[in-house]
Amino acid sequence: MQIGAMNHPARDPVAEIDWIGQNGFDFVDFTLEPPAADPEQIDVDAIRSALDRHGLGVVAHTAYFLPLASPFASIRQACLKKFREALEAAHRIGAIVMNTHFDKPPKFFPERQIVQWHVEVLGSLSEEASDLGVTIVLEHIPSGGANQLELIERILEGAPLLRFHLDSGHAKLERGYDRWEEYITRLGSELAHVHLSDNDGTSDQHLPLGSAPRSTTDWPQHIRTLKSNGYDGTITLEVFSPERDHLLLSRDLLRKWWDAA
Repeated sequence: MQIGAMNHPARDPVAEIDWIGQNGFDFVDFTLEPPAADPEQIDVDAIRSALDRHGLGVVAHTAYFLPLASPFASIRQACLKKFREALEAAHRIGAIVMNTHFDKPPKFFPERQIVQWHVEVLGSLSEEASDLGVTIVLEHIPSGGANQLELIERILEGAPLLRFHLDSGHAKLERGYDRWEEYITRLGSELAHVHLSDNDGTSDQHLPLGSAPRSTTDWPQHIRTLKSNGYDGTITLEVFSPERDHLLLSRDLLRKWWDAA
């Protein structure tokens, strides 16, 4: 298991990598998005040098606001173009995993159409990524709807090279209860990346682990479930507290719970 942290997309990427490396993380979850880390503007050589300087691995994270399942075909193709630019950058900085996000279209479209639109974009992207040694993963979102898990199952069936990205904060927000174990049971064999953060069940708050008021999350049990499923890959602490010591404490807690699981 490797523990990572995410660079802030509005701050200098190299400075962010330096902080992550100086604080004992295993990898950077590198956000390839504006305003400071757009794939078209980053200094790939400087980023690769910073990662090497600290012996850090890297996974890539694309912008959550790309409307890949838009009902407009031209917008879906524009999103695929942006994903290709991100894929090229991800490959050049050494990432072997790149994430994308489930996209919930407007009302009135049948589920089969939503699945088809995702497969149209992500199927092609996954095939192109595979040729570069990169795995594309699909992350569920906080507002993806009550049947998001079921739709993602169908998307993965339609795009055989696509894998799943599990987010603990998002799993709590789909049906008014925590679907963490459901996701692991049904999609654990497809799992290739994990995000951890806490919230109180009302919104995606990205709080330190174990810090959410009125949270019912049993973190040691969550980690036991993940580990017992056979997962031993990358876990990003998606903790966005202004005080970064909270991120470091979450890292230490995760290591303790993992070792005890």
